[in-house]
Amino acid sequence: MNQSNLTHLVAVNAFLIKDNQFLLLKRNDPPLIWGPPGGKLEINEDPILGLKREVKEETGLIIEVIMPVTTWFGSFNNKEIFAVDYLCSYKSGEIKLSAEHNSYKWISLNDLKINAKKYFVSKSGFKLKNFELAFKVHKELV
Repeated sequence: MNQSNLTHLVAVNAFLIKDNQFLLLKRNDPPLIWGPPGGKLEINEDPILGLKREVKEETGLIIEVIMPVTTWFGSFNNKEIFAVDYLCSYKSGEIKLSAEHNSYKWISLNDLKINAKKYFVSKSGFKLKNFELAFKVHKELV
């Protein structure tokens, strides 16, 4: 395929769960949102390997990618993007944030619900219902 025919970027994100809590990262650049680790795939990159790479680059963590749980299509930083959000589990490592983020937190689904206006303020694809679905799938697999 000719790259000039490409219509949008592809991204992968990790609904990363450790001890029944999700990992959220706070972006340094606009949009200044909290969101799961992840990012755009490189050309011809396998989505699973790309997600592991992104999480390692952004957090220093090693993860297990379990399965896709949601997808979304929309605009992010004025670019059309198709994203796949995967349920993931923590394997090892200590968090060392990249320059892309200035803060992180492990947060329970209940705290996400209570503080939904703080965490879901953007037009990004991250929605409370997607975290709820990821947590439900996680509970069914544990």
